[in-house]
Formats: sequence, structure tokens, C-alpha cells
Amino acid sequence: MNARIERIKHFDNDTLSYLFKRAGEENAKPNADFFEDDKNILLVSHTNGKLSGFLWAYVLLSPHNVSPKMFLYSIDVFGEFRRQGIASQLIGELKNIARTLNCRAMFVPTSKSNLPAMGLYKKTQGKVENDDGVTFTYDKDTFAKLA
Repeated sequence: MNARIERIKHFDNDTLSYLFKRAGEENAKPNADFFEDDKNILLVSHTNGKLSGFLWAYVLLSPHNVSPKMFLYSIDVFGEFRRQGIASQLIGELKNIARTLNCRAMFVPTSKSNLPAMGLYKKTQGKVENDDGVTFTYDKDTFAKLA
């Protein structure tokens, strides 16, 4: 099934609240500032006139290379629309944007145990960069503490 993919460039509280609620983020507080920066990307899919999924990503600049990287932060297709190729279409559109912006690579973190994500990223030509990657997170309460 073909979905219509659209990049959202302006804040719409109702649409954002709906998307995040459908994705299980019950307490989401949509952030209008996200749309102030062209390097922040929100793509939504419409299937048969209904919102069917979305992703958000960031264009990351670096001090050592003039070509940025695309960071796919999150993707979600709503239950009744899954297994219809919509996530692949969303990633395809993000790859088009990355190409237009001359990004040198695109990356997305996931867990090996997330089998649907692993399958999606392989299907869309993603490659596992290393097999022993670990992600460290720092909670807000550690920010003020000195090492």
C-alpha cells in the first residue's frame, strides 16, 4: 500500500499530540521549538486519509567534515497500518532528504532484541556497524555532579 509521506515544517499541537499519543507517549508535551531549526525533520504518513505513522530525525553537523550525517531518532507506524511498507516509505523519504542535504551517512540506534526494527533497517539497506555497541545515558540528575 502506498502512503502519502509529508514533511511537517510548522507546529501543529493537535497533530503532534495525536501522533505521540498513538505511539504510546501519553504525557508528551509537543515542542514548537523543534520546527525552528531546518535540521530537525518530522515526516508523517497518511494512508486512506488517516495519519498512519511518523518518524523524526536530525541533521548532525560535525567539526571534522563538511558533510553532515542524518540521525534517525525514532519511527513508529500505528498498529492497524503495520506490515504495509509504510515504515520503509518513511525511511525512503528520509534517505531522499539526506541525499538532497549531501549527508555522508544515516544512522539509527536499536536493540538486537527489537526484531521488527532489525528487519526494517536491513530491508531498507541499513548495515550493522559493529556488533558490540553500547549506549550510555546520563539522567538529568547527573548533570550538575562533578566526576
